[in-house]
Amino acid sequence: MTVHAVDHVGLQVADAAEAARYFCDAYGFHIEAEAGPGTGFADGHSLVLAHGGVRLVVTSADHPEQPGAEFVARHGDGVRDVAFSSTDVAADFARAIAAGAEAVQEPQVFEEDGAGRVVVAVIGTHEGLLHSLVQRDTPDGAFLPGRYRPLAVAASGEPAAPLLRSVDHLALCLAPGSLDTWVSFYERALGLRHTYNESIKVGGQVMDSKVVQDETRGITFTMVEPRAEGKRGQLHDFLDNFGGPGVQHIAFGTDAITDAVRGLAERGVEFLSTPAEYYNGLAGRGIDVGVDTEVLRELSLLVDQDEWGHLIQIFTRSPYPRRTVFFELIQRVEARTFGSGNIKALYEAVERERTRAADSDEETSPAPAMTAAR
Repeated sequence: MTVHAVDHVGLQVADAAEAARYFCDAYGFHIEAEAGPGTGFADGHSLVLAHGGVRLVVTSADHPEQPGAEFVARHGDGVRDVAFSSTDVAADFARAIAAGAEAVQEPQVFEEDGAGRVVVAVIGTHEGLLHSLVQRDTPDGAFLPGRYRPLAVAASGEPAAPLLRSVDHLALCLAPGSLDTWVSFYERALGLRHTYNESIKVGGQVMDSKVVQDETRGITFTMVEPRAEGKRGQLHDFLDNFGGPGVQHIAFGTDAITDAVRGLAERGVEFLSTPAEYYNGLAGRGIDVGVDTEVLRELSLLVDQDEWGHLIQIFTRSPYPRRTVFFELIQRVEARTFGSGNIKALYEAVERERTRAADSDEETSPAPAMTAAR
């Protein structure tokens, strides 16, 4: 397989313009291109958002009979398509279909004079999550020539420098008993490798987590399922509120997490808080990430280390009414894992969020703590 990076993440939403406004205002994205009936786009209205090395595509249906309308009715706003960069879409598509992936869209060429050439195919998983395979023969060309209309970038309101570098990983919350099926699918259909395992027991909940990646680690899925013998908890909340398995969070890589957290908080992004006791125990864990403990405490940043290096991370509250999808910021200094040492602290933080939500009769929040894997 030639897929080695995330090209973009596609979110199906109730209102593309409203979703774009949120990401632009809160995270500093800008609108790069748009598509709709006037450009030959048959599935509603779509906007391409860019920030640093991250590209999101938000799409809303115009009519109930369009495929995206059913997705939103079942799941609410959420991730419908994780698109991968490919250097040979036709071959990758053929291999994926032969390995059991659903053929959603055969390879299709989009090209226009002066705008480049892009080849796209789409495969589906057994639970409806889509994966576009995108071959950009002209890397600096248009997003999708002839289908999306490029827009001039408006500089007002954007950060002076990019705060987000990449999509570091995506976390999947899965139904009990399905973890190995998903791992097998990604190994067979996309050539990803199963790299990490962990069984997690915390707060009466029991869950298993596995990670699949390509060899460059440009594509990473952390996947977690609750075990039947554990009590109901945060993973069950996601499965109930989302209406099944799906992408629980998108992790954005950053090279300056303290600047990013301060900048995004000023723009209105709400981050989860961390128990004060967490920072009192850092010395005992022997972790030094080169950031003063008081700064970590002030910003509620979490830290961890593995045999390769260390990382700093933080999770947001979900901005969606169903309290499903949320986001993570992560800065890696050579670390390859996902913050397993933070599970207890994150569990306590999210349990406080669940209590707060229950006290105010809100839907409960998902659990970033449950997506860690080593």
